[in-house]
Amino acid sequence: MTRVTHFKTAALKAAVVLIPSYLAAYLTDKMVWVVPTLAASSFFAATIGLEATALRRRVDEDGESDAEDEQDAQSLETLFES
Repeated sequence: MTRVTHFKTAALKAAVVLIPSYLAAYLTDKMVWVVPTLAASSFFAATIGLEATALRRRVDEDGESDAEDEQDAQSLETLFES
């Protein structure tokens, strides 16, 4: 991607976060509505510009991690018991 595309994506993300936040602040004059609006709009802004390859899920295929997790859990239990 070029720099112009990155700038457009960044500007779109900023608009998605700032417009609803400023609108909530202007209409309500209460911070109790602005903070949740910031949080919710940031979720949407984070998904803008993601490629399909970035959303690929990774699965552990070894099968050994379960035994290691159980050993870690047992060692933590013994640590907290003493």
